[in-house]
Amino acid sequence: MNMITQEAKKKQAIVKYALRKGKSKASRVYGVSLSSVKRWCNQYDGTWQSLLPKSHRPHSHPNRHTKREERQIRNSFKKCYERYGWDGVYSDLKRKGYTRSYSGMIYAAKRMGLVKYKKTKKKSRKHRRYPELLIPGEKVQIDVKEVPYNCLRGKALRDGKHFYQWTAIDECTRMRFVYGFEEHTRKTQPNF
Repeated sequence: MNMITQEAKKKQAIVKYALRKGKSKASRVYGVSLSSVKRWCNQYDGTWQSLLPKSHRPHSHPNRHTKREERQIRNSFKKCYERYGWDGVYSDLKRKGYTRSYSGMIYAAKRMGLVKYKKTKKKSRKHRRYPELLIPGEKVQIDVKEVPYNCLRGKALRDGKHFYQWTAIDECTRMRFVYGFEEHTRKTQPNF
């Protein structure tokens, strides 16, 4: 039982006591103000759910979009969203004399239910797996990279040469073959 439910059930006990013994006595016994007991008695309809706290959120806001602005947003959304997205909708509204902010326009559109988010399903890992390879040499990964300057030694370092490392890894056996060349051209490409 959560805390809100406990509070409502406590209020129900106070109201039942107040209906039997009087509101003043209930407020003294339970240590609650008389005005609260009276308010709860007026709210009570026989169930503890009627004593749950109501929302304090206002029903309207003085700066809320007017009906005209909402109509403009709806029309611009239908006209521009598919092709240009939110930026296109906002620029179309600006041309028509819309003075509110970009984020206010998006918030109003979401409140009006113009945007419905689709949850993207994650692809399961089993569909992304590669088939198991059983024959050595069936598939080979080949990669080339320049040997970093700090890995060079001796004459190669002194002459400022560049070396390229070719690596071939067999997918089945995971055996690796590495070979180095001074050039990175079609002639030096090994035929694996």
